[in-house]
Order: sequence, then structure tokens, then C-alpha cells
Amino acid sequence: MKRWVIALVLALLVFFGTAGTAAAKDTLSLDEAIKLALDYDKGLKKAEAEIERTKAIRDDAQEDVQFTPVQGGYSGPYGPQIEASWNKLLSADLAWRASKKDYEAKVDALVLDVCKKYWDVQVAQSKLLLQEKLKEQALINLQNARAGAAAGTVAPSMLVIAEAQYEQAVKNYEQAKHALGDAYNALNQAIGLDAAARPELTDDVKFEPLQVDSLDSAVSRALEKAPTVWKARQNIDLKRWAADMMYFTGSYTPYDARQKELEQAELDYATVQELMAKATRTAYYQAKQVEEGYAAALEALKMAEEKLRVERAKYEVGMSTKADLVSAEVSVVQARQTLDQLVRNHAYLKLAFEKPWAMSAGSSS
Repeated sequence: MKRWVIALVLALLVFFGTAGTAAAKDTLSLDEAIKLALDYDKGLKKAEAEIERTKAIRDDAQEDVQFTPVQGGYSGPYGPQIEASWNKLLSADLAWRASKKDYEAKVDALVLDVCKKYWDVQVAQSKLLLQEKLKEQALINLQNARAGAAAGTVAPSMLVIAEAQYEQAVKNYEQAKHALGDAYNALNQAIGLDAAARPELTDDVKFEPLQVDSLDSAVSRALEKAPTVWKARQNIDLKRWAADMMYFTGSYTPYDARQKELEQAELDYATVQELMAKATRTAYYQAKQVEEGYAAALEALKMAEEKLRVERAKYEVGMSTKADLVSAEVSVVQARQTLDQLVRNHAYLKLAFEKPWAMSAGSSS
């Protein structure tokens, strides 16, 4: 059971090109975070136990079956006991196989959730850096306003505005600190670290466009792998057996009722397929939309960095003020923060596109 879980983690690491194991305890790679979460999550342990439980029930049901009916070859009643035993086995077998699918889905959802929480911390860090720079800018503006007011070149109303802007900048900075703490707390809870732990997150995200030759083919692959679609499809097979056996549930069920149950199962299957296909396409289009904004965000950062380079050169020779320099620095931090959040959002959407059921499971839980 653990082998394919490890393979999943390794595949994820190849996908993102993450770094190796952290050398010190005060650092945390994405690889380590995922492994910690897989070992810590009680839901996974419960899901593992469920596999063993349903397997035991399935094996017990197998022992009670002395006669194997032939689907589609029904020519008369097999007898209530035979039909009920066959139903018990089929239902137990489906529950056992479904429990394995559920476990895989929980792993997928947990991996996606940990990735998002890991990246959320990094985004919160970049937002805090921005608010720190904005606070520095507001302080310089306030100092200049005070000097101007003392010299009589700045109106008292402008000083009041500068003081209010600085106070707001301080509040925004404190809020960003709290947001970073919340992000760390969410990550720590998911991987079993102490709430006060603040490890340095060592893995960055590399932006790589989503490569899809055929969206329809990708959707078909997602439908083939999706656990919810698989279970709905298996339920149709179970209802087909029931449609041919009047005592399948242990008591008499009218033919029309059995046919309606089959129809309902087929409708459920179609609905689940539709929802999963929609989730897959939505993740794809959202990822592509982010990609369209990436080039503009990258260009904005380059322009801000060039402006900062020029402003720094002017400041060094006395042709620019400290306020002008800090303003240029703010523009760079803002552009970098925008790009940083965009890249991490794109990485999440790529994972969600590959396994849309993981996003659905994470949202529902």
C-alpha cells in the first residue's frame, strides 16, 4: 500500500522540480511536508483500516456463496437465498474495491492540500514583505510632511493625511503578519508540526505552461481515473444484477422498481461524469487564463526593476530623493508579489487539472 504512495510523492517532486531533503530542522521542503502529512493524517489511517475491514467482510461473503449466477442468463428464479448471498458478495466486493479507491483519492486530496498550504505560506510571506516596504514608504512620506509643515511648505491638512496613511500602513503590516501566522498554522496542522513552528520553506515553484495536446482526451483520462466516476459505474453493474433477480435484496422487489433503480444508477453515473468533466475543463481554462497574465506580470516586474536601477543610480549621485528610491522599490516588490502569487496559483491549477477529484475532495472536507 505504501509503495504507490511513495511513487506518487516522487512523481510530484519530478513534476515541480523540488529540492532534496532539508539539511536542518528549521527548514522544510515540499517533499518533507508531503511525507509528514501522509504519516500524520488520521483520515488516511482510518481509510487504511477501512480497506482491511471491507476486505474481511468481502471474504466472509465469499464463503457464503455456493452458486455463481450468470448475468444475462436468467431464465428463472435462483431462489431467495442464492440471490441474497450473491448480492451480499457483490456489494461487499464493491465496498472493498471502493475503499481502496477512496484511500487513493484521500492521498491525492491531501497532497494537493499540502501543496496549496505550503504555497499559501510563501504567498503570505511575499505579501508581508510588500506591506513592510509600504510601511517604510509611508514613514518617509510622513517624515517629509513633518519637515515641510515645520518649514511652512506643507499645509497642515497634508500632514494629517500623511499621518493617517502611515497609521494605515502600520495596520496593514500587522494584518499581513497575522495572515502569515494563519498560513503557517494551517500548514503546521496539516503536517503535524507545533503551531509555533516557523520553518523556512526551501522549495520554490517553477512556472511551466500546461501542455495539453487534446483537452477532450485529457477529460476522458480524468473520467477513467476519477474514483467517484468509477464507483458510479460499478454501481450500475450492481443494479444490473439486481434487475434480473427479484430476491436480490433478500426480499421480493417488483420488476418495475428494479428497473427504476437501474435507471437511477445510470443517471447518477451521467451526473458524476458531467461534474468531473466540468471540473477538469474549469481547471484547464483557469490555468490557461493565468498563463495569459504571466507574460504581462513578468514584463511589469522587468520594467519595475529597470526603473529601480535607474532610480538607484540617480539617488547615488544626488539626482533623486530617498522617497523616489523607496517608491521604485515598492513598485518592484509589488510586481514580484503579483508574479509570485500568479505562479503558485498556476501550479495549483495544474495539479487540479491532472486530478480534479483531489480538488473536489479537498473542498468538501
